[in-house]
Amino acid sequence: MKEKNFFLNIKKQLPKGCFIQKIENKFNSGFPDLILLTDKLPLFIELKSPIKRNRITIEKSQISIHLRIKANNYISFILVNDSLTSDLFLFDGGILCTFLVSDLCTFSLSDHATREHGLLDIGNLEDCLFTANRTTTELSQRWALRVFAILIMEGSCQEKKTKKNPC
Repeated sequence: MKEKNFFLNIKKQLPKGCFIQKIENKFNSGFPDLILLTDKLPLFIELKSPIKRNRITIEKSQISIHLRIKANNYISFILVNDSLTSDLFLFDGGILCTFLVSDLCTFSLSDHATREHGLLDIGNLEDCLFTANRTTTELSQRWALRVFAILIMEGSCQEKKTKKNPC
């Protein structure tokens, strides 16, 4: 299935109330294909359909963007449609692209469909969106806890400084 048809198929299956925006990459090469809002947090999703021998190619600019999103403490996803089984494979884009930097930007589902390579879920769209939302929520909660801990530490340090005891 071509990526355009893959997108249209996803759009048809989305629950009511979801916001989906297809990103045209004419000006910003490499940015994920979709921004999807289903549970308050944005999901950045790159759509891929396998070509010959179930192989997927990810452009260097796409790898760069996924790695930059990961470096900024957020998550992006790569959603692959297996045309042979109709299964969807959901990958953590940052983890998969870390492996692809040394793997010539091409991977096959049979070789890379592992947790080590960032595989998060295999199933239908509902399953994959549930996993993407849960993963994004967990990441944002961990980030919020880190920020909270830093603020607590800074407040504690400021309190000690005011008592003539430098921190």
